[in-house]
Amino acid sequence: MKRSDIFRAAAYLLPLLLLLNNSCDISSGDETVRTVSLNVAGTYVNDAGIPTNQSGATITRITFNQNGDQLEGVDNEGTRWTGSIGRADGDTATVTIRGITTTGVQVVITGSIVVNGTTAVLSGLWVEPSLTSNAFATATVAAGPTPTPTPELTVTPGATVTATPVVTVAPTATPTP
Repeated sequence: MKRSDIFRAAAYLLPLLLLLNNSCDISSGDETVRTVSLNVAGTYVNDAGIPTNQSGATITRITFNQNGDQLEGVDNEGTRWTGSIGRADGDTATVTIRGITTTGVQVVITGSIVVNGTTAVLSGLWVEPSLTSNAFATATVAAGPTPTPTPELTVTPGATVTATPVVTVAPTATPTP
C-alpha cells in the first residue's frame, strides 16, 4: 500500500470517527422524572425524633424539595437525603427515602405521605442495617390546585335547539391594472 493511500484513508476516516464520537450522547434512565399529582415538598418535623430509635444524633427535621417524583432533602444535622415517590393516588404517596446517620450508617425510610389540605404526614419504617424503627413526622406543604367545577347541562323536555350560523369572511387581494 502506498503512502498516499494511507493518508487518503486517514483523511476519510478521521472526520467520520470524530462525527461518531461527538454525536453519541446517551442519557441514563435514572434521569427520568415522572410527573405526580401530589405535592409533598416541605419541612417534616418531629421534635422527639423522626425515628423512635436510631444510631447517631437525633434527626428531628428533614426539608424536602420535590421535582416530579424525585425528592431531595437536608436534615437538621446537614446530611443530604434523596428519594422518590413510587405511587401517588388521591391524597397519598408511597415514598422511599435514603440517607445516612451522623455515624455514617445507611438509612432507608419506606412509607407513605398523606396530604390533607396543607398538612402532610410522613409515616413508615426507618431501616438501618442493625435496627428498624417506626418513623413519623408532619409538615406544612403548599395546597394542591382546587378543581374547577364543571357546570351541569340542564335539558328542558320539549325545548327547541336552534343552531346559530357563523360566517367567516376573508379579504382577497384585487389586482390593480
